[in-house]
Amino acid sequence: DKDLAAVCLTDVLDDGLSMVYSFYDPLLHKESPGSFIILDHIEIAREADLPYVYLGYWVPGSQKMGYKSQFNALEVFHKNSWQDIKDPADYGQTINPLDIEPISDQVAKISLPEVDLTSPYSK
Repeated sequence: DKDLAAVCLTDVLDDGLSMVYSFYDPLLHKESPGSFIILDHIEIAREADLPYVYLGYWVPGSQKMGYKSQFNALEVFHKNSWQDIKDPADYGQTINPLDIEPISDQVAKISLPEVDLTSPYSK
């Protein structure tokens, strides 16, 4: 079949490949194209003597990104340092943006200080 099945926008870095964004024909989701793309990039990095493949964003709890956590030797940048991922479940609520209030709810809770409009500094 000569139809385009999947695409990955990739940055080539000095030390590896950074998988910025990938997408694929949704009819192929049962064939795990995301995993295939990762395996393909691992092979490309190996052939180019690049030591790392950066999988890009991973959101704990996201069904669309869960396949990334199935690979070995993963690291996550968490609390200002790179850490090995031993159990993806350990990174649930502390870094999951899906668990954070929507920005509109956060903004609605902002209380502004009282301002003296007669003050020359308030203009």
